[in-house]
Amino acid sequence: MAIPVEARDNWPDLVLQAGIYACCMFSASPLRQFVLVIGYNYEDHTLRFLVYHRGGCTGSEPLNLDQPEGQKGFIHLIVSILTWRTRADAGFPAWCNEARVCLPGRNAGANYPLIVDVDHILRYSSCIWGRAPRVFCIRVPTAFPVDEENQAEDLIPGLQDMEIQKKAWQISDTAGQDLSSPTHSATGSAGTETSGLSSSNLIHTVSSIVISRARALINGVENVDHAIDWYPLDPLELKRGDSAVLKLCWVPDRVPCNLLMEPRLLRDCSGMFGVPKHLYSFRAHHKAGCQTTNRLFLPPPTADFETYRWDLWGETNWEPEYLSLLGHVTEFVGYSLEFAKDLRSLVQAVLHAHLGYYNMIQKDYQHRDISIGNVRMVDEPIKTERFDIPNPNETQREILDLCSKSGIDDHCSGFVIDGDLAVDWDRHFTEENLATRSGTPEFMSTKLLKRVFRDHVHSPVDDYWSFYFLTQWACAFHELSTEDKPKNPDYLQQLRSELAGHVNDRDAATSTAINGVNFKAEKYGAFLVHAQPFLQEWYRTLSSLMNEWQEIDATKRYNAASFRYIADRGLLFFLNVVVQSQLLL
Repeated sequence: MAIPVEARDNWPDLVLQAGIYACCMFSASPLRQFVLVIGYNYEDHTLRFLVYHRGGCTGSEPLNLDQPEGQKGFIHLIVSILTWRTRADAGFPAWCNEARVCLPGRNAGANYPLIVDVDHILRYSSCIWGRAPRVFCIRVPTAFPVDEENQAEDLIPGLQDMEIQKKAWQISDTAGQDLSSPTHSATGSAGTETSGLSSSNLIHTVSSIVISRARALINGVENVDHAIDWYPLDPLELKRGDSAVLKLCWVPDRVPCNLLMEPRLLRDCSGMFGVPKHLYSFRAHHKAGCQTTNRLFLPPPTADFETYRWDLWGETNWEPEYLSLLGHVTEFVGYSLEFAKDLRSLVQAVLHAHLGYYNMIQKDYQHRDISIGNVRMVDEPIKTERFDIPNPNETQREILDLCSKSGIDDHCSGFVIDGDLAVDWDRHFTEENLATRSGTPEFMSTKLLKRVFRDHVHSPVDDYWSFYFLTQWACAFHELSTEDKPKNPDYLQQLRSELAGHVNDRDAATSTAINGVNFKAEKYGAFLVHAQPFLQEWYRTLSSLMNEWQEIDATKRYNAASFRYIADRGLLFFLNVVVQSQLLL
């Protein structure tokens, strides 16, 4: 294990520069538990061991190397590092080397535990603090052992996610701050001092490192006894040659009611129309009996956190964020909507994803992060459960009738994935976090993003707006064929820049461009010109839906029954737009 050393004359600059090294090292080995950097302040001759983890930065007390006690403390820490004998001792995952993964075996079939190959990287995040999702497309080998000569290609991240680094975070407007750039601070453990560390200082400075498969395969993978607590009654089956998705993400250890939403959502909605089939979710362990967590580097939950704080920048007081690594294995589902072959297939995928979102609602889950990264499509429809609504009311009967007219059966081409920001309506309305907002900023509704609407509560209306913004994005950023490209690309590039910018820019472009002037193919390309009437009608109905929601008395608006009512209305409105457009005929 390499340990960088940084020397400066002040700690604030040193901690940030050391954080750049840590970000690079996390990028090279994203599933590692921590990164150690040694920092030396040559102004006061003090040294600190800086531990960067997914909850921030934890530093040792300053060791004065001019004094015997400081020298003794330095030697003690170095000797403790020398006791590490395995990669797992140093916090590296023994079950994953970035080229192969050893999946856990409980209730997963006769061939488990199973070593699978990493086919390619679907999503990554270059950061220190945060959920740091790592998503692999994995493939079960067709022969055992795998032929090494066919594994020489590099592990290159998916191009779309290199260009659009999707970040999902909880957003709270209690301080009235600008919601477009949340910051974080860091906390530490007993015998340490801790500092604030803004993710905005680090997140855009490091691109994902392209790892040589040959280099990754130097380290073998081991079977580790992970804790599998969530799996559906009819789990996904993985056979030789099959592909699947493995998502690994750092999640809070302590959540309301001690219930993690995403594994429960994936388990309960597995295989429903518009939702991928699920194999299981597991709590990752970096070695037997050792859960992969950052708790080792943080004070105990009962501690006085202020006594641990290393105040470098005078940041707002933040409590420690206890995180652990969680894994999900789901059915392999397709590609981004930006690569739809035509408008018909795009609209069909978005319709199917709407029904997947609605199926989650039928199970009392609200997704709350509908985005271009969380809605995927496939060319060859996948067989799922047939879309149905048990004991439908009048509105729901209309929904089922329109689904019939739209050709909905048990073959699905559009899916909603993930669920790390989902809430459970059985508990959501009795918890203190009702006012929280979540999502990916480019696709969140205007009322969620702007602080002037501080009393607005995240409801299904906002998620339906997210469906609109991601579809608008997919049309504007569509991978155009040579014949469809505009003669003067400046207009389209300007529109793309505005849609990806601040909420005010996005709303202005949506209102004045897409819903204002009629596009010309020579300026905006044939795909967006073809899609504009559909987008305009959809935008109009969503505005009507928001008005309908606002007309409900606020005292009656925020409960499961009202959310369910507006979810019905929103789906009905969208289905009417689809049927009237005749795009699926």
